Amino acid sequence: MASMFKPSRIISVLLVAGAAAWILSGDLNPAVEEPTAEPPPTVVEEPQEVATRVSVVTATPEDHQRQITLSCTTEADHQSVAVARGAGVIIALNVERGSKVRSSDVIAEISDEGREAAVKQAKALLEQRRAEYEARKKLIDKGNAPKNDLPALEAAVAAAEAALANAEAEADRSKIRSPIDGVVNSVPVQVGQAIQAGTTIAEVIDPDPMLAVGAVSERERGQLAVGQSASVRFIDGLTVDGKVSYLGLSADDATRTYPVEAHMANRDSRIPDGVSCELTVDTKPVPAASVPRSALVFSDKGELGIRIADDESRVRFVPVSIVDDGREDVWVTGIDGTTRVIVVGQEFVKDGDLVEPVSEVAAVE
Repeated sequence: MASMFKPSRIISVLLVAGAAAWILSGDLNPAVEEPTAEPPPTVVEEPQEVATRVSVVTATPEDHQRQITLSCTTEADHQSVAVARGAGVIIALNVERGSKVRSSDVIAEISDEGREAAVKQAKALLEQRRAEYEARKKLIDKGNAPKNDLPALEAAVAAAEAALANAEAEADRSKIRSPIDGVVNSVPVQVGQAIQAGTTIAEVIDPDPMLAVGAVSERERGQLAVGQSASVRFIDGLTVDGKVSYLGLSADDATRTYPVEAHMANRDSRIPDGVSCELTVDTKPVPAASVPRSALVFSDKGELGIRIADDESRVRFVPVSIVDDGREDVWVTGIDGTTRVIVVGQEFVKDGDLVEPVSEVAAVE
């Protein structure tokens, strides 16, 4: 029996049994390890802000005088018609179209129609009443007639004087006179024509001064005032100085525009009535800056303005108002002091963005 179990096998069995017991006990008795050092914290570097390159121009406010140009038509400041004041037949026409007349000049005559006879009758009656008055007054002064007869006699004389004045006024109606100084523009009647009271005999126009008559929009009306200097340009190139003489207070219901008039001298009658012209008015100077039209943008709220690069090269939106419009540039208010206006790249930046402003001239080079 002893020969069946060799010492080497017994030792192997004991080693295996001991290892199994150690594992099953859970006590592995690990060797004490030295603590490892914690790695240093990771430093996260913030990305550096990159400036957007933009082109800028320098804009500085200055006094700008805007010119408002309106399409107008000339119109004589004074024009009137000579009309017949009584019925009759035209027996004389003393003027024709183009004739120069003075106020009260007789331009036509109509038939008498018994007017002079009425004057003679009134004169005779007045002489009679005066003679009766003088004769009765002498009797009253001598005490041969009552004094209370005198008022009735005086009234009779006064009535006769009034009758004569009426007769003379009626007789004067046979003469048609010019109502104003000027030039006869039309004569719509002929000699021998029967007319009634109120018939137009002639149209008279005073060409000096002449008016330029037009209309101004609601937005531009506030920039005009009576007395402002103006110039009027005609199709033939003639330019005449003038002044705003009238600015309407009530707008046209259809066009919402206000009437405006400007006086201009026309002593030589070179400017005719009813021709087209352009009226240019110099408005009151206002502080404004000139910027390229392309620089205008709209904010998120729909405000019109520009984007500028401030002293720290940060983008800032500035609201502006257009006061004058040119072909390439516009004059705007709202800019304070010298400002760098972004003219290229303004659509790709927003408020607060960092930019690298480059002069537009340098950018082209």
